[in-house]
Amino acid sequence: MCRFIAYKGAEVTLNDIVISPTNSLVEQSKDAKKRKKPLNGDGFGLSWYPTHDDPFPARFVSIEPAWSNQNLQQIASKVRSQCFFAHVRDASVGMPVSQANCHPFNFQKYTFMHNGRLDQFAKFRRSILNQLSNQAFDLVKGNTDSECIFALFLDTIEFADNLSTDDIKNALYLVIKKIIDIRVAAEANTNAFINLAVSDGTSLVATRYATDRNSQPASLFYGVGALELTSEKDFSLHGANTNKSVIISSEPLTEEDTDWVKVERNHSVVVDKQNSVYSEPVPVDYQT
Repeated sequence: MCRFIAYKGAEVTLNDIVISPTNSLVEQSKDAKKRKKPLNGDGFGLSWYPTHDDPFPARFVSIEPAWSNQNLQQIASKVRSQCFFAHVRDASVGMPVSQANCHPFNFQKYTFMHNGRLDQFAKFRRSILNQLSNQAFDLVKGNTDSECIFALFLDTIEFADNLSTDDIKNALYLVIKKIIDIRVAAEANTNAFINLAVSDGTSLVATRYATDRNSQPASLFYGVGALELTSEKDFSLHGANTNKSVIISSEPLTEEDTDWVKVERNHSVVVDKQNSVYSEPVPVDYQT
C-alpha cells in the first residue's frame, strides 16, 4: 500500500511539507515506518492548486522512485501552494508501473488519491466499469482500482462544480457504500483498504476505512495549527484561529507527537472552506 499527504492552509513551498521533514514523503518512499513492507518505489505524483487565479490543479507524475527523481527536488523547492496532494506508490500485485497508474488523479477542479487496495479487484472490475457513465468511463486511462474509485466519485457527484464540503463528504461516503455493494455481489469477501482523499481546492475530505471489522485500516494522521518552520528540516503546528494549516498524512512527518492526531478506524477527516477541521465516523457498515 502507498503513502500520501494532503495539505490545505497557509501558502508554503511543496518542499516544506513533502521533502524537508524528518519523516517526509520521500523518506517514506524508502522506509515507511507504519508499514510492514517499507518500500514505496513504484512512482510518485504531485498535484497542486496554483496561487494565481486558476481553479484547476497542476499535476506531475513519474514512474521513478521519489528518492531518485531530480525533477521532484527542483519543482518542490520552487512551487508554492495553499492546497496540494502528494503520493508515493507501491503497486498492487498485477498492477503495472506506468504514469497512467500514478496518483494523484485529476478532473477539472478535483484531485483524488488512494492509499490501499480493493482486494480481489479482478472479480469486480468489470462491474465497476459497467456502472460508469460514458463520461466517467472515458476518463479511466490506467487499470488501477484507485482510478475506478475516482470515476465512481465523479459519477456520484454527477460531475458537478462548486459543491459544498458536505456534498463532497457525503459523496465519498456513498462511493464507499457502492464499492461494498459491488464487492458483495461479486463475493469478494476479503478485506479492502479504502483510505481516500479528495479536494476541489477549497474543501478537503479524507477517509481511513477497512471493510473487515477484524482488520485495521492503513494508517492515517492529521495535524492542525499555524505552521512554523522550526529548522532546516522540520516544522511545528501551533494552535491558532488564523493562518491555520491542515496536514493529512499516512504517517506523522515530524517527531513532535503533540502535532499529530491518529485518525480512528473507519473515520474521516473533513476540512471546510475556512479550514475548520473535524473527524467523524464514516456512516457505512463493515462488509464482513
